[in-house]
Amino acid sequence: MYIRNSSGFIAFSVLLIFAISLTRSADEPTTTIKYSIVQGWAEKLGAELASLGDFITRRKDVEDSFKQAQVVSKNGQKIVEEMAKDLKYMMDAKVSAVKRIMDTAENTAISYDEEPVNQSFQYYNAKEMIEPGEIITTPIPMIDEDPADITTPIPPKEIVLTKKKHFFNEAVNTSVSSVHVPTNVYDRATEVIRAIKWSEALDSIFYNNYIGDPTLTWQYFGSSTGFLRQFPATKWEEDPVDLYDCRLRSWYIEAANSPKDVIILVDSSGSMTGQRKDIAKHVVSNILDTLGPNDYVNIFSFSEEVTEVVECFSETLVQANMGNIRELRLGMDHIKTTEIANVSAALTKAFELLETFRESRNGARCNQAIMLVSDGVPYSFDEIFSEYNWKELPFIPVRVFTYLIGREVADVKEIKEMACKNQGYYVHLSTLAEVREEVLNYIPVIARPLVLNKREHPVVWSEVYADVEDPKMTDWLWEIKERAEQKERFIDYRKNRVIFFSPEEQHRRMIMKQRMNQDPYSNTQKYNFMTTVSMPVFDRRENAVSMLLSTRFPYFLCRIPASQTEVISSSQNPTQQLFSPRTRRRQRYSLFS
Repeated sequence: MYIRNSSGFIAFSVLLIFAISLTRSADEPTTTIKYSIVQGWAEKLGAELASLGDFITRRKDVEDSFKQAQVVSKNGQKIVEEMAKDLKYMMDAKVSAVKRIMDTAENTAISYDEEPVNQSFQYYNAKEMIEPGEIITTPIPMIDEDPADITTPIPPKEIVLTKKKHFFNEAVNTSVSSVHVPTNVYDRATEVIRAIKWSEALDSIFYNNYIGDPTLTWQYFGSSTGFLRQFPATKWEEDPVDLYDCRLRSWYIEAANSPKDVIILVDSSGSMTGQRKDIAKHVVSNILDTLGPNDYVNIFSFSEEVTEVVECFSETLVQANMGNIRELRLGMDHIKTTEIANVSAALTKAFELLETFRESRNGARCNQAIMLVSDGVPYSFDEIFSEYNWKELPFIPVRVFTYLIGREVADVKEIKEMACKNQGYYVHLSTLAEVREEVLNYIPVIARPLVLNKREHPVVWSEVYADVEDPKMTDWLWEIKERAEQKERFIDYRKNRVIFFSPEEQHRRMIMKQRMNQDPYSNTQKYNFMTTVSMPVFDRRENAVSMLLSTRFPYFLCRIPASQTEVISSSQNPTQQLFSPRTRRRQRYSLFS
């Protein structure tokens, strides 16, 4: 900073004189300093500062650079059109890449042989593959284990990984893809191994896409059996716990079927206690996992009366975003079992609410479904279905899915007929372990209209979402944070009760709480934001139904690199599929991200 005018020099001189006078004691004689001397100091100091400022800021160079500047008028609409054109070109390039993968997937499905698969088949397991020099650990057999049941462990494949900035500084191998299998899926099951084996044919397509389009990052191939093939190959982090399942990701669900309004009816009668209640809650939790922001949902518990599990969600359907889903999960924890189930009142409540949303054009404005979770019904309630769901046959506006809970249950025929007569799906669940796989079977039923149309390939774009975020994981992290806070409060209270209740301590805790709410998982989770484009891919084999291909992209500025596929295949005739939901074998694959 420097001073140019004379008034500024005078002010500076006064400051110098004042500073000098402060250094003298009261007893010393005063000495008069000439104004001209101080003015000379100020001028010299100002000149030095001005010279230094010009040297550092290069002021003259900046001024010279603007001498040639001129005002030019621009057409704002033309600029926007050019930007839109560039963006469309980029997105069309991604769609073209998906179509190339679509053709490859269809041709691979045609040539695929259903011959038995070697159970010792080796592949790059993202959880087990090792790098050169890494020590291999093998499980120790149990002492009481039958020697005949002991199998030779299949050694993990060795792979060379190199960190690359293009892939978020992750260690990758761009020559092959790796496979992730969910924790709840047996990675040596016949169907899993068979799909993993034939999907290796996509590695060459992954590589060609990566070479041809530098903006592409991760490429995926997801299967209905649960596994996820990822290109380029990389190790999968399991810390703190691996809850990832590609079948529950938004790109999978949104590509699999259309938006829907869903009402879940949970039996809370006196017989729904113990394990039955736990299974019912697990069923509801897994249904909620399959919903996305394009869906609308509500949950009602019923015994003698029908009540919503979240009080403020009365007489409405709410968007299935993470906030509302969390409230519904918490509401399920407060269900109390009592009295006798009034199924008639519950169905009437659900049909009337869905009819209101359908006529007012609110909600998803597409599919509608009722999910009934119970340990049995006395009869099939045809009179209710005739009044609300069978008025314009063969059109049935609401599909009914039934989940029978418990090992020893009666009235199986009635609850099964409820689903079959209303174009739904019936499942009998007796253990917690089978819940997820059985719940996922409702997805191909909802997707039947899309599946039967083999000519159209609609493109579907998803919202922005975190790449590996899991609702249960975020809830678990939130509980860990809350538990730590409660522990800290208890220890502080035991140390000094007076300080604990002091205004200063309460203010400190409030500030810490606010900081945690603003960034609760900053030190725990790292997410990359993604968006997805999806399109259906059809199985060209005789009597096959269809496949579905989708493309997934990381959401980072204008970079959109990603994709995935979903396959729905069946050996049944399409018309038979309308009435035989269990005969369908559905596979889904994700291609590139």
